[in-house]
Amino acid sequence: MPDSTSIDVAILGGGPAGCSAASWLAQLGLSTLLVEREPQLCAALRGLEFRQDWVLGQPASALADLALHYARQVETTPGLALRLGTRAESARHSAHDSAGAWTLQLATGEHVHARALLIATGLRLLRPARYFAVPHPRVLDATALTARREALPPGRVLLLGAGDNAAENALFLADRGCDVTLWARGSWRAQAHLASRAESHPRIQLRLATPLPDTLRPDASGVSVGGERFDLVAALLGFEPEPSAFALLSEHDRPHAFVAGDASGRWHPCVQTALADGVQAAKLIEQALRPEAAAAAPQRFNNRQVIHLQGLRFKANLGILDLERSGPQPIQVDAEVNLGALPIVARDADIGRVLDYRRIRAAIIDECTVEHTDLVEALVGKLSNRLMSLTGVVGVRVKLTKLEIFPDCEVAVSSETGIW
Repeated sequence: MPDSTSIDVAILGGGPAGCSAASWLAQLGLSTLLVEREPQLCAALRGLEFRQDWVLGQPASALADLALHYARQVETTPGLALRLGTRAESARHSAHDSAGAWTLQLATGEHVHARALLIATGLRLLRPARYFAVPHPRVLDATALTARREALPPGRVLLLGAGDNAAENALFLADRGCDVTLWARGSWRAQAHLASRAESHPRIQLRLATPLPDTLRPDASGVSVGGERFDLVAALLGFEPEPSAFALLSEHDRPHAFVAGDASGRWHPCVQTALADGVQAAKLIEQALRPEAAAAAPQRFNNRQVIHLQGLRFKANLGILDLERSGPQPIQVDAEVNLGALPIVARDADIGRVLDYRRIRAAIIDECTVEHTDLVEALVGKLSNRLMSLTGVVGVRVKLTKLEIFPDCEVAVSSETGIW
């Protein structure tokens, strides 16, 4: 293996988004290097043997089988180089580097010079410390539940969450004789047909719009949750962008750096959205590295379209002080939602073709009022994740202000997420 490699694009992450982008970039004639820390491409999918219908054209297929198909195509794509079983230990941007704008040092010692960098490192499970600080075989996350659910005996099971994963697992376990309690802090986020089936299943008890338990007390025979006992508890609370690659970048490392797939947090995490996002990222990279072609094309897209909500005021249950726990307090939320490059709308169009800002307002109010949150920072994080999940959103800026916590000043926390 050479000590130094110069290419057009370096991709960190060999899941569906990274593989999709790599395939397109290579076919666009851009030399591409794909770096994956696991020894195989699409490693996160290879253990998912249960049948699913999410991917159009592949009904009742296992994600493990799809992973093999994706990997085989990428491994045989001309113009695409792979580095498997390693990771980037550092990333440095320099506009004056003649070999490339980005210099990556891999764990193998190899240096990679690339004109553009694409982060496609996917997601990791949300594992709240209050549930997982001390590992226990009766408290599972989504990965552990998937691996064990085929062999679980009938019993009483508590699932925390109300998304697709929670609904699908509730139905699977109930059909195998388990009595399932599905407990979530908000309403359904699962697809309507899954929610409807769960609501009508005689072995599934729903506890929606209820604050999640503060602690779980597992022992050798089960798990105590408040005054109840369960044989098993699984926290299916969603995902967050895997942060390892982002940790390599400083606040100023933005030129020719792109994000694809679930790592951006922009779409509902599934194989098809990741594949599509990889294609979009490849085209954006091509435009950046070949500006002469983009300049020659007719201007049909905005460089960036942003929706602004300013001065949204309402009351929320927020704070750790005694006076803050006695009732809701007034807050203000200011939000900017980046929709990225969109077709220029030169005439009135149907509301279905744009992101309705009423949905943004409703999402903010719902996330801030569904349950009590101790820290402003935590609520800002929840808001960022909620807004990033809206279709088409690539970046979010949120500022949350406590209006009356002090008599002589207001207190605010802001954050920036995604692409800006």
